[in-house]
Amino acid sequence: MTENNIAEPGQVQHFVMFWLKPQLTKAEIAEFTGFFEALKPIKFIKTLNYGLAAPTPVRPVTDNSFTYALTITFANIADHNAYQEDKTHLDAVEKYSKNWYRVVVHDIVVASTKG
Repeated sequence: MTENNIAEPGQVQHFVMFWLKPQLTKAEIAEFTGFFEALKPIKFIKTLNYGLAAPTPVRPVTDNSFTYALTITFANIADHNAYQEDKTHLDAVEKYSKNWYRVVVHDIVVASTKG
């Protein structure tokens, strides 16, 4: 990562959107952050950020229908792939998957950075 926390070319950005079940209480939705916190110790992760969908203006290209989104940076594809099989990751998925009804993943290999 560079000084301003921008991924470097060749790194992998892993974007995950979660749609939580509508019957969950506000407390259960808040407690879902435990999923993201459980992932933080995984050695393959360079950066990890998460948050609720932002209330940005409605536009034809904007989809704010998800509940939470997660972004993780990996040094390379090999680290991404190792993360997918990591016991901590698999255990967190097993524990928290009862809370979502949909998950969408987008992965990119960073081609260039701002600068």
